[in-house]
Amino acid sequence: MRPPRTYTTGPITRGLRALTVLAVLGTSAWILVRYPGLSDIVATHFDASGHPDSFGPRWSILVLGGLMLVLSLGIVALSSRPRLFNYPVRITEENAQAVYREGERMLVWTGLAIQPIYLGIAWSVIVGGGAPLIVLGAVALLAACAMGIVRMVRAGRR
Repeated sequence: MRPPRTYTTGPITRGLRALTVLAVLGTSAWILVRYPGLSDIVATHFDASGHPDSFGPRWSILVLGGLMLVLSLGIVALSSRPRLFNYPVRITEENAQAVYREGERMLVWTGLAIQPIYLGIAWSVIVGGGAPLIVLGAVALLAACAMGIVRMVRAGRR
């Protein structure tokens, strides 16, 4: 059994967690507000340059919104339970709190990083031209994961 979590989450991590919730709710609300004005057929896939190359029913954007809402809120909820995570290091009494903290931070940054992807996809479907947001989110997501893993491994060596 892993040691219980005893540290207190810092204000920056709590703020980023709240920002993630606001971002996913904001993008979801924007989709719902714009939904009635969408045509019956919308772009559902885009090529590497951001041009639509597949189309489908407008309700498909609601599926996207539902999935992103569940994914984002799930990540936010899970991020506050770092004892449950799988780690790249062995958890001991000595390193548990440091590794848990880094795992929590990584998941919070991961949740935040997927928000530009969500907004970029919604923007592409509703307005067009959301590819830069998707790229920004993808880079942030890779950075959050890579830095988080490195920080967890370092914390595990303590």
